[in-house]
Amino acid sequence: MDVERVRSLAKRLGCAYSEEEPLARHFVLGIGGEPEFYIRPGSWSQAEEALLRLWDWDIPFKVLGSGSNLMAADGPLPFGVLHLARLGGRMHWEGTSVEADADIPMPALVGESVRRGLRGLEGMGGIPGTVGGAVIMNAGAFGNDVAGVVTGVALIERGLGLRWHEASDFAFAYRASDVKIFGIVAGCRMTFMTGDPDGIKARFEEAKARREATQPWRSATAGSVFKNPPGDSAGRLLEGLGFKGKRRGGAGFSDLHANFLVNHGGATFEDAFALCEEARAAAAAAGVALEYEMEIWR
Repeated sequence: MDVERVRSLAKRLGCAYSEEEPLARHFVLGIGGEPEFYIRPGSWSQAEEALLRLWDWDIPFKVLGSGSNLMAADGPLPFGVLHLARLGGRMHWEGTSVEADADIPMPALVGESVRRGLRGLEGMGGIPGTVGGAVIMNAGAFGNDVAGVVTGVALIERGLGLRWHEASDFAFAYRASDVKIFGIVAGCRMTFMTGDPDGIKARFEEAKARREATQPWRSATAGSVFKNPPGDSAGRLLEGLGFKGKRRGGAGFSDLHANFLVNHGGATFEDAFALCEEARAAAAAAGVALEYEMEIWR
């Protein structure tokens, strides 16, 4: 890999740069080794230029957002990382619609929609992550998801730069989409529905309280490890199989929710991944195929 070329690019653009940056510092779960390089742009214009150049040079890299649903292998990693977070993103509201940059935290967007008395994402109170990540994975909870409100997506595309697309250009499914096949999300447009402001706020607060009571969001966690299987709950299934609170080294499934992986301190990738695979194998033996919702880099 031409690290010298990447280093010069970061310096020219004014991006933060490192060649010994532990990803554990940037993942909520706190498990992840060192990529070949780490670039953190300070604006979306810097991010676009960095993306286009890295693509031109065919340099392997991954894009990091809030790091709320990720873990990576320990030690040296065979790719670089471009960290697209806190780039000065903005939300522009007009009536029932918003245009939001991808680095906007989802709690900020959801909270503002509720404050304005708009329906569509109020069931997602308390969900972490950024707008970009939420679009890619079609984040959702308690009857709401991003696909229900998104109308347009801005992508930075290889060889083309920034382009807007209609949401109908993409396929959205349960906790999934094909958006990232086409480029890197730089922003989106969403349109909400009006409703009773008090009722919307009450539903938002109820969802947030329920999440705080049943999920370990105050811990070092990657959130849901597995997607819910059709017609069932991964947490219910794993609890029935004895994985609630089960540990391996410093990694364990939460005592609150059996589908949440927690770093209790000093957890290694080897232990965390082995525990997840053990759970997946147990579910398979019980006749249920579990698919990862958490993203794993190795």
